[in-house]
Amino acid sequence: MTLHLLRVAAGVKSVDHLREVVERYTYHHDEYGLVMPLTTRNRPKRQEELLTGGSAYWIVKNVILARAPLIAFEEFQTGDGRMAINMLIKPEVILTEPRPKRGFQGWRYLKPEDAPIDLGVKGTGQSYDDMPVEMMTELKELGLL
Repeated sequence: MTLHLLRVAAGVKSVDHLREVVERYTYHHDEYGLVMPLTTRNRPKRQEELLTGGSAYWIVKNVILARAPLIAFEEFQTGDGRMAINMLIKPEVILTEPRPKRGFQGWRYLKPEDAPIDLGVKGTGQSYDDMPVEMMTELKELGLL
């Protein structure tokens, strides 16, 4: 069964800003190609489920707005000697239907049935790339998106 992660994009103000952050931290990994690391202290116990089609969903300003496919998990030692985990994702920002969600620290599991669908999946062919987060959220609450 596939499983997803939910994570707050701390300090990110918009989808464009999220794209800039992803681009800034993307690097070439010897085994996986282009990746972006999401660092955490706790290794997910359900890694197999996460790596069978799972994604990391981002909360931006208390709204789930985008996702990126998960690739792998790597353990490393921090500068102060503690162990940490890099969750490696494809450096893509796939927009999803906006869904209000309160922030939290760290990450949480997200069941597939609770995950918002990708924008444009319904065959509309519309792009909401330039729309402000607040407007997307309000249109969604009004049932217009």
